[in-house]
Amino acid sequence: MEPISGADRLVALLRQKLEERARSATNRAGKSQAKTSPDPAGVQALAAVEGYDERQLRRAFVQHLLAEHFGAALVNDANFQQLVTRVRESIDDEPSTARLLSELISDLRSR
Repeated sequence: MEPISGADRLVALLRQKLEERARSATNRAGKSQAKTSPDPAGVQALAAVEGYDERQLRRAFVQHLLAEHFGAALVNDANFQQLVTRVRESIDDEPSTARLLSELISDLRSR
């Protein structure tokens, strides 16, 4: 078994929080939405592009995780994009989480 990297911890933490919120929303609404999975290679491809700065990659990664959780059909929705921005800003406001996301971006670039 491989040790868990900082990036893995960040992904696990984000997924846990999303699942908690989804369960809460499902309990209130009494139903859940169908999910579709976006292209997981997209963020990794962006990391390989020269000149794509870390801030853009951080946002792309958050968008990917949220789209994976809530469904790729929402990506073009303005409210979804606002959510992506708020989540990225929240991550950046928390130093330990921001550091984990920076490590993830570095890992993606080194692949």
